[in-house]
Amino acid sequence: MEAAQKDRIAALLAEVQVAILVTQGEEWPTATLQAFAETPEFDLLFIMNDTTEKFQNLLKHPCVTVFLDAREKGKVETFEISRLLIQGVASEIERESAEWDAMKDVFLKKSPFEAPFFKFPTLRMMRIRPKRLSYAGADRVMFKAEF
Repeated sequence: MEAAQKDRIAALLAEVQVAILVTQGEEWPTATLQAFAETPEFDLLFIMNDTTEKFQNLLKHPCVTVFLDAREKGKVETFEISRLLIQGVASEIERESAEWDAMKDVFLKKSPFEAPFFKFPTLRMMRIRPKRLSYAGADRVMFKAEF
């Protein structure tokens, strides 16, 4: 991936607060709108309760799709909307670990309003490592990448 493409992805991830996380259930996919955070490597971080359907789906079927867009800043009528689709593999970040603490800081820097959820022992954090992505900019620049 070229540096300009990485810059576009980083800019879109930085400006968007929520993404749609799509997990695969036994019969149906499940899509949920969730706050997220990103790492410099474009890993995506999500938090969720361990009893939720999406969490259980991720344990059984770790391949996921994440979609996000900046439609509030674009022109819906002409579809000039920057958007990003990421397909990746989810893994749980172990609680009470150095990685948990580091990723919690990353997550709360972007989404400080989520801080109250970290007091619950049933909270889990998932990292989505991208395997492929598809980007379409409001300026009609489009590209795909595989990791």
